Amino acid sequence: MSSIVQTVLIVAALVLLPAYYLYVLWRRRSDAALHWIAKAMYTGAFLLFVFVAGPWDWVSVYLRYVWIGLFVLIALLAWTRGRRSPRQNPRVAPGMWGDVFTLVIFLGFLLFGLRGYFYSGEPVHLAFPLRDGQYYVGQGGNSPLINYHNTYEPQRYALDIVALNAFGARASGFYPSNLESYAIYGATVYSPCDGIVTRAVDGLPDLAPGDSDPSNAPGNHVVIACEGVNVLLAHFKQGSVGVEVGANVASGQPIAQVGNSGNTSEPHLHVHAVVAAEPDSIEGKGVPILFDGRFAVRNTIFKR
Repeated sequence: MSSIVQTVLIVAALVLLPAYYLYVLWRRRSDAALHWIAKAMYTGAFLLFVFVAGPWDWVSVYLRYVWIGLFVLIALLAWTRGRRSPRQNPRVAPGMWGDVFTLVIFLGFLLFGLRGYFYSGEPVHLAFPLRDGQYYVGQGGNSPLINYHNTYEPQRYALDIVALNAFGARASGFYPSNLESYAIYGATVYSPCDGIVTRAVDGLPDLAPGDSDPSNAPGNHVVIACEGVNVLLAHFKQGSVGVEVGANVASGQPIAQVGNSGNTSEPHLHVHAVVAAEPDSIEGKGVPILFDGRFAVRNTIFKR
């Protein structure tokens, strides 16, 4: 998917559609009370769905709360206005069943997304690997609706983490070509646990956003054997990896900087943990990760 198409789809889902549904709810053109209630319910279900599953770092993480607040306000005002109208009646309007069907669809998507908030198996407890900023989980959770890694067993609980700027967005612009425009680029990454470095790769170039290197998927990366699992931290900045294979690292020790190397679309930190036969393997059974006791999913924010 091209960056332009991706941007258009995200803006439509997070800005244009919420605005349109709220406008329709405010107009309250139907004479039937039950019909309006159905519209209000599917509008609420849609807004809750995008609240849970939307990639809000593309626009602003604060906007998701604005839409919910506007929904509550508009629903109350429109309902009050409708009750005072002499035309209002409780009969079922002709188009109501279509609205009920839309409600069921949005509720289904919402429940599928909420499923990602739960995990199975024994998690690994790690310290959050970034500091001095506000960090956002762009991909994470136990559902492909909020974590595209979820369909691949080793990365079932993988996370992609970005930083947020003062406006609550991951970058200056929707999809800028300049790496420095991304808030996380160059951020120091710290070891999330006490362990032994079993893999350390450096020297791969940082790519322009939109380019990728599938032949070196993790890019510059480090694997740490700790807590009975192998923890991969990937897509580091070229020349920033400061640990070697065989080194003992302590939790909180600097190990590299966030870059844009490997099979990546833009600067971010990728993390996943596996139980594997070899201490340097990044393939195996994916393990849930708890950062500071929190199971992170899309839209989880860590403030450091």
